[in-house]
Amino acid sequence: MAAPSSGSPTSPPSAAPSLAPHPSPRSDPPAKRPDEPPSTATPSPQPQPSPIGGIGDGYSGINPSALDDFERGLGRAEDSLGRNEQVIDRTLRQLGLDTSGIGALREMRRWLTTSRPDLRRRSETIRAQQGEWSAGAGATGGLRDFDESLYGRAAHDPDVYAAVTTLTEAADKGEVDAKTLAALEKRKGDAAFATALLTTLGGAGFRELVAKTAEHGDDKKVQRLQAALGAALGTASPRLSPAWRDQLASPSAADPRQAYAVALALKNGKADTSFLVAVARKLDAWDRARSRQPAPSPDPMVPLMEALAANPIAAQDFFAKDATALKHFLTERYTQDGGAALGKALEAAMLTFRDHDGSPTQPSRGYLSAALASEFAHLEAQRIEAGDPPASLVPTTTTGHILAGYISDINRVADSGSDPGAPGVRGADYSQMAGQDPWGAWFNKKELRSLLKENFSDSKAFSLVTVAQTAFAARLLDSGANAMTIGNGDDALRTSARKIGAGFGLITDAAGLAKIEEGKKLDETQTVKVKAFNAVVNSALAIPRWEGAWPITTSVIGAWNGLLEDALKGKEEGIARSDANAAVDNSRTLVQDLTAQAMLKHGLFGEAEPAAKTHPWASLEGLKKGDDPRNNPNNFLKDDGRTLMTMDEMIDQKASNSTDKYRRVEAYKRWLYEQSGQPWRDVSEPLDQSFSRAFAQYES
Repeated sequence: MAAPSSGSPTSPPSAAPSLAPHPSPRSDPPAKRPDEPPSTATPSPQPQPSPIGGIGDGYSGINPSALDDFERGLGRAEDSLGRNEQVIDRTLRQLGLDTSGIGALREMRRWLTTSRPDLRRRSETIRAQQGEWSAGAGATGGLRDFDESLYGRAAHDPDVYAAVTTLTEAADKGEVDAKTLAALEKRKGDAAFATALLTTLGGAGFRELVAKTAEHGDDKKVQRLQAALGAALGTASPRLSPAWRDQLASPSAADPRQAYAVALALKNGKADTSFLVAVARKLDAWDRARSRQPAPSPDPMVPLMEALAANPIAAQDFFAKDATALKHFLTERYTQDGGAALGKALEAAMLTFRDHDGSPTQPSRGYLSAALASEFAHLEAQRIEAGDPPASLVPTTTTGHILAGYISDINRVADSGSDPGAPGVRGADYSQMAGQDPWGAWFNKKELRSLLKENFSDSKAFSLVTVAQTAFAARLLDSGANAMTIGNGDDALRTSARKIGAGFGLITDAAGLAKIEEGKKLDETQTVKVKAFNAVVNSALAIPRWEGAWPITTSVIGAWNGLLEDALKGKEEGIARSDANAAVDNSRTLVQDLTAQAMLKHGLFGEAEPAAKTHPWASLEGLKKGDDPRNNPNNFLKDDGRTLMTMDEMIDQKASNSTDKYRRVEAYKRWLYEQSGQPWRDVSEPLDQSFSRAFAQYES
């Protein structure tokens, strides 16, 4: 039975779960426009009054078994009234008695019809709380406390009521019932349930709930609970009102513990983009209000940046649509993870979207990416010049990834000088490559050089940019070879070589490798960078290619990381002392290899089968008529006859002597410099002159 709370001896103690009894302010939904399509979202549940008279908004006591018996008794009474109403009416009329009292019987029956479903839901609510949602609540008999206010706010939904009570208890105690966890995880993708649960808790209540879980974050069950609550937040986020969202991350109410918990929930869920950006701005505003105090521990900006990194649109909007955000995080806000999460968010914002859609007045995602990359380089260069802070607040690999993504713009600056509007966005295309380029980043050459120099203190960052330069060089040279194939001469190839030479010169100069004194002993950092550079040269022809437009995105960079790691595992001999010309010689060799590969691909050395006079297979020593050149020990091409082996593939590591070990390398050099004929002679000298002149400006 249910009993009113006032004066009832069965009422529970006044101390109640801290979250459940407090309703949250609500806001009316915005008016719909006449042309707006009907919404498919389930409306947020509204508090429902009890149809049973005498029950208020406090606590009542319910014995589920007795309530079930009572409800069944009311059912029998309802059936009896229905069956006998006409008999009573007829009998009264036959006796000539007043029949107006029949209306009272009908009203009683209607009351029974209305009240019984609510009684059943109350019983179901207690059973849900003590059954599916909690293994430790005991049997369903006996008197149980029942929160009438929560029941109304939960719109009489048994699962929502049970979830709020059991989750509140779990958060308070730091002990998560396995059944509570399983029930929540089962429903975390249910939009209607998630919306009802979070609306019932209210934004402030949810914030307090997840904050309490953060106090016990080392427990694996609590971590699962945090993940499930975050998933529910993500599922419900498109349906939650702006007022709810404001309560969730109110700067005036949040403390570091609560701010961290909210950010962690955002990380654990897949929140709607507009919801994520709005809450992120609220948390950022709260964090900035702390002035330049040390970052709290745990740092809420770390999971917040992880959440943004998982949603590139949100990351871009967060940094691009707040003119102060990028500068704040690059020059003022240290994060406890050394900027790792911030770096991932910046990469998502600058490298995910590369296009040439829209316009400067109606910018596309690709335009915003380029604008952010240009501003990033400018702000980092200003920081380096000012020495405040003395080191970058993002990892060197983040800067390396971003620079790699805009390598074509680096080559343009290296060849032509500073862009006039840096920082800003470039719209012109590379005339040497077919198709339209994505929006590019304008760089100031002096600023770019200082940023490259600082960044290349890390050999991995240097390697990433060098690989990107190699891929860009291959792309340009391939376009130049294609132009020759269709009869447009070698102008494109020569121009490409000049730009590539300038790009390699700027990169190796910033790494300290372009002008090393002859015979000088290399320090440890230089040795590692020389090894990295040589690794790229030796594996250049194995760099993964991709179809479609040029831009280097996060997925392309990810493919290079594995290649670099494998290449850097090898041993490098003979680099204890420098060769003053090593950088330019290796770069020139790399360009020659890439050019030869491009010309082979486009058939400029003739057919492979039967081999034309200038084709590599015609130059193989010991090849007899009818032999398959693929089986010749001097063969340096892959089976298609159009692709060079990489330098590592040409070297036979299993050979017992140097002659056999470098047999293929020697055969390749002999063909390229002595037997490739007119096709190579026509391009090699102007190619080398263009490259060397461009590189030389960085050697002086």
